[in-house]
Amino acid sequence: MLEILGSQWVAKITIVAFLIAVTYIMMKPVKSASHLALRRLGMMLFVLFAVIAAVFPGLVSRVAFFFGIGRGTDFLLYGLTLVFFGSVVTSYRRDSANDKKLTHIARTIALRDVRGGPNGYRSDEQADSR
Repeated sequence: MLEILGSQWVAKITIVAFLIAVTYIMMKPVKSASHLALRRLGMMLFVLFAVIAAVFPGLVSRVAFFFGIGRGTDFLLYGLTLVFFGSVVTSYRRDSANDKKLTHIARTIALRDVRGGPNGYRSDEQADSR
């Protein structure tokens, strides 16, 4: 099995596990606002990692070597790819939720206007148009 994965097997397994987790999160319905807290925590960790990478670039290379990746720049590229994918998933979920809310609002307004207008009664123009 390790021959198939090559020398970077730890990184490959980590990336695949992350992608599976993000896919699961994307498919799971949101029931609370805890995802907002997780997103903020993830952003803070990402910023912390970026600061450490800028101040101690050799440390990134050592961490990359620990995961079986040859260079620190490759490790950063893999990380940025995962963060980008997570960001796309988050944007998709937010847009989907906004679309559902907007559809509900539009339907509510349309039904209200058909049943009796915004004030609860039909104007003469509405009655004449039928």
